[in-house]
Amino acid sequence: MKRIVHYILALTLLSGIVSCDNPLKDFNLLISTEVIKHSTTLEVLDTNGQPVNATIKLLGGDTQDIYNISGYKDFKLVSNLVNFGVDPKREPTAAEPIRFQVEIAATGYITQVVDVTISDANNGIMHIRLAKPVTVPDGAVVVNKTFGIDASGALPTESKIEVAGEEGVNIDITIPQGTQFIGADGKVIVGKALTVSATGFDPQDPDALALFPGGRYQADGVTLANGSSASGTFNPAATTTINMVIDGVPVRQFSKPIAIEMEISEGFTLGNGAPLTAGTILSTFSNSAYDPTWTHEQDTPIKSSGSGYSVAFQVSHLTTFLAGEFRESCAPVSIINFSADWIEQGFTYPVNVEAVQNGLVIASRTYSISSDTKSIGMDYLPASGVQIVVRSTVNNSIIAQTALAACGSATNITIPNPNPVVEPKVTLQLYVRCPDKTDPITLLPTFQLYYRVAGTGAFQYLGAVHNGFISTSLLKSDGTKYDFRAVWKERTKTVNAKSVQADNSGTVGIKPGDILGEKAGATNLGILIEECNKL
Repeated sequence: MKRIVHYILALTLLSGIVSCDNPLKDFNLLISTEVIKHSTTLEVLDTNGQPVNATIKLLGGDTQDIYNISGYKDFKLVSNLVNFGVDPKREPTAAEPIRFQVEIAATGYITQVVDVTISDANNGIMHIRLAKPVTVPDGAVVVNKTFGIDASGALPTESKIEVAGEEGVNIDITIPQGTQFIGADGKVIVGKALTVSATGFDPQDPDALALFPGGRYQADGVTLANGSSASGTFNPAATTTINMVIDGVPVRQFSKPIAIEMEISEGFTLGNGAPLTAGTILSTFSNSAYDPTWTHEQDTPIKSSGSGYSVAFQVSHLTTFLAGEFRESCAPVSIINFSADWIEQGFTYPVNVEAVQNGLVIASRTYSISSDTKSIGMDYLPASGVQIVVRSTVNNSIIAQTALAACGSATNITIPNPNPVVEPKVTLQLYVRCPDKTDPITLLPTFQLYYRVAGTGAFQYLGAVHNGFISTSLLKSDGTKYDFRAVWKERTKTVNAKSVQADNSGTVGIKPGDILGEKAGATNLGILIEECNKL
């Protein structure tokens, strides 16, 4: 397996959290020089927020520069997270970030292909939700129909598929008489029955976003009407995904164009704020499972459709079609700088940051904000009309918002304390002392830390632990017991029912007062001696 050639390093001991009576007891230490400086994280769950056994594969782009945090070309989910790091020989910037595509696939789920961007800013955690074809999220409707075909593989009569539901999603598909269906090999498929699965979903409904290619509105490498390629954000008015098979063989193209009419979402608003009227031109784009990039199909006028509006067009291939607007980004990555008293005081906080345009959340990520990571990056945002909204991860309340700065300028936001009930500062700090050394080692890991009140529901994000240190007011030092989960490289460490005190620091070693770990002390000592000899 390929690894970064000059990836150095040493210690791989256990990683730690603390208990009130003995900080870091029962935790192993992870020690690293953190050769990979720039990275991003994807969180992969299903639409119900449950873990998914998904495989991760790099598809295209700057993949030659991408490794996992251990320096290998091996990517897998660890506690629902997968990390991508940049070869230290490559220095990304906001103007010239690393760009690549990732395929996320799981048995029984719709495969997603996600555009990923890494700059030199805090890239945060991108949330990917996988949907099951048989489980329809709110805001979506699925219709399946079967039609007979003749011996030549042609449809004997004109056939229609209507998709309609309480969500206001209405799609009409018309397949002309005599249409033949073509497979991946370019040949007409001959069989007994054509099965059509048509999904209509309201792109303005956040629950239906799991059905949108890539799971988000940002996209790179979009082919425009003039044939050029651009990155940016879609403002979708209507979307449908159509799949067809003949006796189990997937259809890719048709001998005759099929007609599609899609109702425009009631929540759709033009980017310039102008009212919708018949004759307004929208663009249609397609995205296929076998070539997962967006391509301009045609410009289509809106037509009046009863109490609302719709767009009608013809296509000769499958599978996902979007009508709306595409807004090119002025830069691959927009930089947002945070400032606050609590940042200067050394606190770390997780926040959710949204980019909103015309009332639609077009981008959302979770960031761990601290003095070392107070500049964040959001990719492919439109050049104007965007609001940046910062929310608390505790109760989802808005703690700050401002307009995205003009193209080419960073956005500056001062944010108050995200914790609605400010607790005393709790500090967690890890050190390591080699058996033959007097001074502790300060080469400590950076990892993601989650917490919950002991025995309660899902883990919540506490933040990134940088160099073994985090300072937070999200934990109480009044004896409340917590379960902690640390995720670093290919390891996950969970400890249960631990209380914390205001200052939780400890040194792993064998000197008086040092901590070696009660559950695997002998093993830890062996690793400690072996790895210290490499320093």
